[in-house]
Amino acid sequence: MPELPEVHTIAVDLNKHLSNAVIKSIEIKNNFNKKIIEVTRISKNIVLELSSETFLIFHLAMTGRLLIRKSDRPNDDWERIILTLAKNGKTGQLRFCDTRMFGKAEVIKKEMINKLKSKYGPDILADSLSPEEFLSVLVAKRTNIKNALLDQSVVSGIGNIYANDLLWMSKTHPLTKTNSIKIAKAKELLNNAKEIIKEAILHRGSTLSDKMFVDAFGKYGTHQNYFRVYDQRNCKNCGTKIKFEKINSRGTYYCPTCQVLKQ
Repeated sequence: MPELPEVHTIAVDLNKHLSNAVIKSIEIKNNFNKKIIEVTRISKNIVLELSSETFLIFHLAMTGRLLIRKSDRPNDDWERIILTLAKNGKTGQLRFCDTRMFGKAEVIKKEMINKLKSKYGPDILADSLSPEEFLSVLVAKRTNIKNALLDQSVVSGIGNIYANDLLWMSKTHPLTKTNSIKIAKAKELLNNAKEIIKEAILHRGSTLSDKMFVDAFGKYGTHQNYFRVYDQRNCKNCGTKIKFEKINSRGTYYCPTCQVLKQ
């Protein structure tokens, strides 16, 4: 599933290339003729702000793609929605493709944006998110740290890949109880989370072996070449064999030597 760096990469590309483009039509019927004001992100949702206080929301889920294409380019696999766009006298397309159809596209009005935002906790990249606030939302959840980091209502934007790596960076066992975490550890976790998410954005996201994630131009990300512990065989710190297990059905990688569970 595309996580924050992958979604952020696509949103930034779309904002750069689609702002001020006019939607001439949407293939799933009739003329639309609304202007794209800006493309932003709410958690893992890509948000196209349109004229007339309307918003087009895309969630890529497991296998969704948003692709900027020339109008005469051959069809992409698994096309579901095609927006024909006009900008600076040229026309092109934004294609929403999804092989498994778990993704979604939705048109909403301005009053629904705050409702969408309220579903999520503070964004992991927000400058306003302090270690104290981060600790507060973790402790209140009363679960293990891996589950808490993946709970988008607790903190928004950390997915499974990056949760594995930031816990390894922080030498924290994934089953550590959140109510045992102190402010120093919360600060370390927050700093490492920001570092790894920003690094993954710099690398334009992670494309796994299924080759599903591509950016808005159909190119693969490269952050998979920089994983710390996720999908690794041996610990890069001590050489110990990495342990893999399922925690709440999510694949979890950790080093049993560097990430000891403290009782």
